[in-house]
Order: sequence, then structure tokens, then C-alpha cells
Amino acid sequence: MLNNVLLPAMKEVGDKFGAGELILPFVLQSAETMKKAVAQLETYLEKAEGSTKGTVVLATVYGDVHDIGKNLVNTILTNNGYTVHDLGKQVPISRIIDKAVEVNATAIGLSALLVSTSKQMPLAVKELHHQGIAIPVMIGGAAINPAYAHRALFVEPDTSYEPGVFYAKDAFEGLSIMDRIVVSEERAALLETTLERARKTLNKPTRDSFLNAADPSDTKRSETRILDEVPTPPFWGVREMTDFTLDDIWPHMDMKTLFRLHWGGKGVKGEEWEALLQNEFYPRLKRMQESAKENGWLQPRVRYGYFPCNSENNDLIIYDPEDQDREIERMTYPRQPARERLCLADYFLPVGSGKKDVVQLQVVTMGSVATEQTDRLQAAGDYSESYFTHGLSVSAAEGLAELVHQRSREMLGIGEDAGKRYSWGYPSCPDLEHHVIVNRLLDMESIGVEVTQGYQFNPEQTTAAIVIHHPDAKYFALLRTGGTPDAIQEPVAAADD
Repeated sequence: MLNNVLLPAMKEVGDKFGAGELILPFVLQSAETMKKAVAQLETYLEKAEGSTKGTVVLATVYGDVHDIGKNLVNTILTNNGYTVHDLGKQVPISRIIDKAVEVNATAIGLSALLVSTSKQMPLAVKELHHQGIAIPVMIGGAAINPAYAHRALFVEPDTSYEPGVFYAKDAFEGLSIMDRIVVSEERAALLETTLERARKTLNKPTRDSFLNAADPSDTKRSETRILDEVPTPPFWGVREMTDFTLDDIWPHMDMKTLFRLHWGGKGVKGEEWEALLQNEFYPRLKRMQESAKENGWLQPRVRYGYFPCNSENNDLIIYDPEDQDREIERMTYPRQPARERLCLADYFLPVGSGKKDVVQLQVVTMGSVATEQTDRLQAAGDYSESYFTHGLSVSAAEGLAELVHQRSREMLGIGEDAGKRYSWGYPSCPDLEHHVIVNRLLDMESIGVEVTQGYQFNPEQTTAAIVIHHPDAKYFALLRTGGTPDAIQEPVAAADD
């Protein structure tokens, strides 16, 4: 039953997912069925010691609080005969290695969402090499691509990590890699192919070379106009916004992002898409929204504030609301090396203008209970419900951010066409370390939000932003003359929202 029915069925599910014929939530429902079927069959079987296809240690790297992708890998590997030790998120390298040695792991799987935290991956590979531990490593996540894995494979310019470092774009590719690792002939071929591709990659420009295209010494202001008048804020300083409910948030959610991205509907079209919306997504959304209100697993909170400010070269200077001549923080933003040479600092009145400008900062969260609900469902084997819950919670956080953004524009009297909102991690404001500054200014801890050592937010369902009132403000990327690889057109990292 296991070998001739269940495992082949899960393989067919994986093949259909890879071909775009099956969306991820339905894959997870198949995995739930598989789990229950195996649990039923196990009552009739004597489990032989060590009867497993292989042992995998999974972890989201240190500083990273995102684990939805890792959870999917756990689900798929477990349901295909592998023993998985999931260490969770924000896991130090030493703990990952110790566990891998303890359980004699067949492979280690590392996940990261952001560019900043993905740097833990090559460090882990180098530490394994340094200790002489020969365990293959799989890496994946939103910030990772094959080229990154190829570079991580080389612990020194001319020395590769002998067991191999392999990129998995999703859970099923992770399964495919594991199925090759556990067969010695297949593993040798996989290593040879990976090493050949990696050597070619080493001769190409790195992604970081494009992300760092901006020259910090280039501080000449762009032609962005300097405003004669700036809005008057409703107050100076920081407050917690409390006059809203979940029903106020729902209309501000981006349904396309929820359904296509967070609920896995990307690629479904035509009548099939309409059927998916009417029969699955809309009824589920209504049910989950009611559940969130009744059971309190979404607990939205907001901190926001208005600060006097000025620009100086590429810096945004923020002053004390009570003593507006006293500088309390400074943020440096990159400048486009070409085109309009835009920099976010240029949208504010320069120090030499003799007048103060105003900047709004905000942080919103749906609370730690949302994360607990997602984790509880995952642990109980309710994989699809966990996936949907996570998707709704992060979409609701973005909806809350947009609600606060709209209200802020109303308070400033600037209308809906002005007042752009920028979250850190995108090309125009890539420095996640600014989260620490925002934390000092807004006191995020008062609403249950902390900044990790990787400069991410915990709980995950949290997003912060700077709102710029300048009517000419726009979203832009840092592009070299003649353009750059497609990677730079996308966010530096997939933002929390």
C-alpha cells in the first residue's frame, strides 16, 4: 500500500504541481491525506529500526523569522519517507551542525527569506568544511537562486565543499535532490553537474555587485524640486492607533496578492480560476475572517508618528519633536547611479532651506497569536489550514499598513495621489538596519514587536514603513546605465508584507 499506492500518488501530485496543474493548497491537502493514511497503516506494521529513506535536518537560519517555505519542505519530505528534524526558525549554525552530527543526517536543509540572513548559509557550509563534517547541504528561500548556491559551494576560491551545496527552488525540487543524494550513483552525477555549473558561475558578476551599484560618495542632489510649503502634521511625536477593527482592515487587503501569491493560485486562469474563487477562496476567506474575529487569532496593533526632519546629501535627519533643533536619528539612502539619480532624501527640505519638513513612520503587526496559530496547525498536521492562516495573516498586516497609510495622508491633507509608502528591503531603501532606528523612534516593543539580530521583525506578520509626502515621490530601483540583470528589478528581499 505504501510503496505501490501512496508514494506513487504523492509523486503524481508533485508532478502535477510542477506542471502547474495543481495549486499548492491542494498539494498540502494531499499530504494531509497521506499522513493520515500512513498513521492508519502503521498500526499494522512493525517499524524496523532505521527504516527511513534518509534523515534531514531542516532550519531557518539565524536572524530569520520566516518558516512557511521550510514547513512545506518538511511536509513533502516526511510524506515521502524521510525522517525530518525541524529545528524551527532563527537557528544558530552551531545548533544546526550539532543536530546533524547527533542524528547522522543524510543532508541539511537551510531556508532564508532575505538577502541579509541568507549570508548565514555560506557561513554554515564553511563551518562544516572547517570541522571536517561531510554532509550535503540544500538551500532555498525567496532570496536564494542557483548562482547563490553555486558560490556557497566554494569555501575558498579554489576549494569546493566536497559533499555539495544544492539549490532547491521549492519543496518538490528538494525532494528530487534528496532522492538523488540517497543513491550513490545519482549523487555522484548530481555533484559533478553542480560543480561544473558552479565553476561557470564564479566567473560571472554577483548579484551584490549590482545591488551595490550606488556610489556612497555621490551626494549631489537630483533635480527633485524643493517644495515651498510642507504639510502640517496633526501632532508631533508618537501614538498608538486604536480606533479600528478587523472589519476596517479587510477592504484594504490586496486580494490579488492574497489569492495568487499567499494562497497559491498563481497560474490558474479562465473558468478554472473563477471556479477556484467561487468554490474555494471566497467561502474560505469569509470563514477565516469570522474565525479571526471570534477567536482572536489576529490581534492588530499600530504605532505611528510624525517627526520634524531635513535632508543633508543622501541623509534624512530626524529631529526631536520637542526640541526641533536637536538631531536624534539619521538614515542614509542610496542614490541612483544613472537616470534621474533619485534618492529618498531628496524628497525632503534640505538643511539649507532654513525650514523643517515632516516625515511619518509607522509599524503595524497582526500579533504573535497569528504565528502561534500557524505553528499549531502545522504541528497538528493541518498543513493546508496552516498555509491559508499564514497567508491571511501576512495579507492582513499589509492591509493594516495601507489603512494607516490612508489615514496618515488624510491627517496631512495631501490626498490619495501623494504620500508614497516605502518599506525597508526594497532598492530605494534597502538597509534593514534602519529597522533598529524605527524601533527606537516608535517603541515597537510596546505593541509586542521586536527586531531580530538579522534586522527582521518578530512576529513575522509585521511591516514598517516611511511615508513621504512629496507629490513627486515615486518608487524606483537602482539601475546602472544600460540596465542590469532582472534580479535588480525585483525587491532586494521579499518584504515581510
